[in-house]
Amino acid sequence: MNKFAIVLDSAADIPAPLVEMYDLRVVPLHVTFGSTEYSDGVDIEIGEFLNRLEGVDELPITSQPAPADFIDVYNKLADEGYAAILSIHLSAALSGTYECARTVAAAISEARGIRIEAIDSCSATVGEGAMVLEAACIAAAGGTIDEAIERVENIRRTHRIYFIPDSLTNLVKGGRASKFQGLATSVLNLKIVVTLTEAGGIEVLHKAKGMKNAVSYIVKLMAERTREVGPSVYYKLHTKAYEALDHMEHAIEKVDAQVRFLTVATIGPTIATHVGLHAVGLFTYPEEFHNPELDNIAEYLTPDF
Repeated sequence: MNKFAIVLDSAADIPAPLVEMYDLRVVPLHVTFGSTEYSDGVDIEIGEFLNRLEGVDELPITSQPAPADFIDVYNKLADEGYAAILSIHLSAALSGTYECARTVAAAISEARGIRIEAIDSCSATVGEGAMVLEAACIAAAGGTIDEAIERVENIRRTHRIYFIPDSLTNLVKGGRASKFQGLATSVLNLKIVVTLTEAGGIEVLHKAKGMKNAVSYIVKLMAERTREVGPSVYYKLHTKAYEALDHMEHAIEKVDAQVRFLTVATIGPTIATHVGLHAVGLFTYPEEFHNPELDNIAEYLTPDF
């Protein structure tokens, strides 16, 4: 068998129809509400997760997959006859998922005599997901694992992802922002713009007065980015942030940039736990690294709630 397999974790937020279409193998992260643990995307879906997030006082806990989860997936693929596996994962700066996958991949690769390449996406949610889907297109077309790795590395190098939490409540609860910051932004109606760095860590970029100004700021960043990397595609991201999405649409209409809209996507449990409800964001990468086959992903990724 020449075709390579693709493994990912559930933080990539790729819905089941696309997973099935491209024969992807998903290793779920875990979400714990109180004493009940769920496997992301297996026994709790994003709509249910956001509904539950709205009504809890205590922040749910997210945890990485166990080594046994990766052992099982890699061994099954080896049993199916795959000689090569590309495993793409949530930023190592945000989770231990990649390190777990990398360690297991090395052991299984040696034991089974197959090639397993584990890659740190240095991204999250649809940033990771886009890398997976672009690699999947290459696999489906009969391309090589090395061609897919090159595509993933190009997107990793050039993509940008921005988030605007509606409040810092969840970031404070999760220890990623101080209580003082949370109080100050709440009282002053300041919105914090955060991004993922090239290494995949969280960085605060900007503070804006109100969501409308914050959204205008990230749209401006996306437009400026095209002047560096050329024509680009983009996703709108949110956690039930419908008003903010309207602001974004108006802001995009006002910018002069070579950007092409692909889809609205929901931020999944792993990141939604921290950015909270009514967060909004943008994800963009150069058109040259986008496969036109993925132009129709809106029907799969756009939420129906």
